[in-house]
Amino acid sequence: MDARSNRLMQKQKNISRKIFIRSLAVLSFGFITWIWYRISSFQTEQESRMEFRHGNDIPLGISYFEKYYIIRTENSFRAFSTTCTHAGCRIGKNNENSLQCSCHGSRFEAETGKPLKGPAIKPLQEFECRFDEKNGQWVVRMMLIATLSQS
Repeated sequence: MDARSNRLMQKQKNISRKIFIRSLAVLSFGFITWIWYRISSFQTEQESRMEFRHGNDIPLGISYFEKYYIIRTENSFRAFSTTCTHAGCRIGKNNENSLQCSCHGSRFEAETGKPLKGPAIKPLQEFECRFDEKNGQWVVRMMLIATLSQS
């Protein structure tokens, strides 16, 4: 048995310090990347489930909030993102019927989120909006619903 274990020991290679440190660095980088991915996907998942509640006192017209605006007409109540679909800048009110991006001048129809003037070609993202009869509140849910790409 001594001869056999001696042969096995000769077949085993000693790992150099350099290879060990490189392997440890690669494993550490992979672990950190995995943790970052899990944290970022958790935050994205949390943001996509955010709900905001508003009383029934939302006035007719456009009401701005940080990440979205609400357009209320006599016939509808809709919520859209305030992030321009061209470069991600915040949009602001241009006139009663349109919104304008201050970065590159894209204009959007307030009631539908459709682009009126480029460079943006995609409509603003629409969020789920419903009335909660139990609490008497409007609920805006930051979960994306179908965009208005049909035109």
